[in-house]
Amino acid sequence: MLRIGKFEWKIILALLVTAAVPLVFTVFIVERLVEESMAVGLNERVMSGLRSGVDLYKEVIESRISIARLQGESLNNEAAFQKAVSAGEMKSIRTKLEDLIAGNSSMSRVRLLAGDDVVAEEKSALLFPTDAWKSRTEEWEMPDGHRLEITLVISKQFLAASETLRDLVLTLEDVQENFQPWKMGYYRLFLFVYTWILVAAVVLGLILARSVTRRVANLAQATRMAARGDLTVRVPVGSSDEIGVLTGSFNLMMDDIQRGRDRIVYLEKISAWQGIAQRLAHEIKNPLTPIQLSVQELHRSYRGDDPVFLSKLNDSLEIVEEEVGNLRRMVETFSEFSKMPQVQADSVELNSFVSDFLKHNPHIAGRVKFVSGSKVSVQLDRTLMGRVLINLINNGLDASQPEDDVYLEVSRGNGWGTIHVIDQGGGLSDEARARLFQPYFTTKPEGTGLGLAIVKKIILQHGGEITVEDGATSGTVFKVRLRTEDTQQQEESSGG
Repeated sequence: MLRIGKFEWKIILALLVTAAVPLVFTVFIVERLVEESMAVGLNERVMSGLRSGVDLYKEVIESRISIARLQGESLNNEAAFQKAVSAGEMKSIRTKLEDLIAGNSSMSRVRLLAGDDVVAEEKSALLFPTDAWKSRTEEWEMPDGHRLEITLVISKQFLAASETLRDLVLTLEDVQENFQPWKMGYYRLFLFVYTWILVAAVVLGLILARSVTRRVANLAQATRMAARGDLTVRVPVGSSDEIGVLTGSFNLMMDDIQRGRDRIVYLEKISAWQGIAQRLAHEIKNPLTPIQLSVQELHRSYRGDDPVFLSKLNDSLEIVEEEVGNLRRMVETFSEFSKMPQVQADSVELNSFVSDFLKHNPHIAGRVKFVSGSKVSVQLDRTLMGRVLINLINNGLDASQPEDDVYLEVSRGNGWGTIHVIDQGGGLSDEARARLFQPYFTTKPEGTGLGLAIVKKIILQHGGEITVEDGATSGTVFKVRLRTEDTQQQEESSGG
């Protein structure tokens, strides 16, 4: 079953309120506008005036027809006209017909017929084209068998205007009669459509809310996991909106926390190993001198002439002195590891630092190729970071063939300045890569396993980090990353 959270309910409620408030306002305004429009357009005065217009059109048409009919009937019944027709007085007949058609603008033609023959005919001086005028014929029988015929005309535009006005009146009467049912029908349709709009808004709001709350829930769960100590938890960003920015900031915070915890843990381990190294150096150094002196004294005290014993004694002295020398060098390494100086950092441009380092170390510069990059200023201790480069370069040279070079590159990106130390050796095994920076782990027969541990501690004391990965084609790449000065200043100004 779909469970809707409180935050999702708030979003849905906000969408409903946003959609419903305009609905209420719209219904109120439309109701007022419709009622006022009806009051203005469909009041009794307007309807009465329109009906009067229809009646007026009708009366005009009927009056024109009635007048023409009366005039024709009057002429037909006139004794003088009947006498002229009977006597065949054409001049008098035409005069009467001319007078009749001249006295009425609604007549287009007047004829006197005898059967189907036209005795006399008069036409109006006006033009009445059939496409613009409508005609009708009226006839009267005369006593002697003649017929009087008149053709009446009326403008089609006038008739169309009359018909239009009549249709308008009928339409408005129908609207007036059915206004309330129509209004309710439109309201029901409007509410039906708006209801589906609200449903769509709720569904869309739920989808949008769920997309937001799911990401917030993932972020909250990741926060709880981080609070329980799981610093490896990360949340996919997914977008560039505010939650995406917050998620990205959370991931960056977890990166910094994990980096800081790893730094602290590693430095604590190194501190413990430094204490062990100091005790070992003390315990080993003390008996070395008496052992060496005792063997030397034994060698000097022998006065015998046994050549076999003397040879063994010489060999023993040589072995003891060589091993004591190895132990002394180991003690020096232990002492150096246990008494590492504190970082005294200065502002340094990384490309210039690498160039100066190679100038001051010509014994390795011949097999090192430096590729400079973008200028980047960092805070570092020149002496300690020089030891880091010497150690990494020597490791690279030891891993490479005598004819191969080690490459140094400087790059800048994401608030870091990076020194890449790239060799052409055979690479590292997975086990070696996992244990590379542990004290006393080494892949060299004569190594002490403290060199890379010292390197990592120095870099961590600088607030940086070191990583190792396989080269593009072969060999190994060590990356020494240090915060740029501007990044450090931004973090300090923001309380980071």
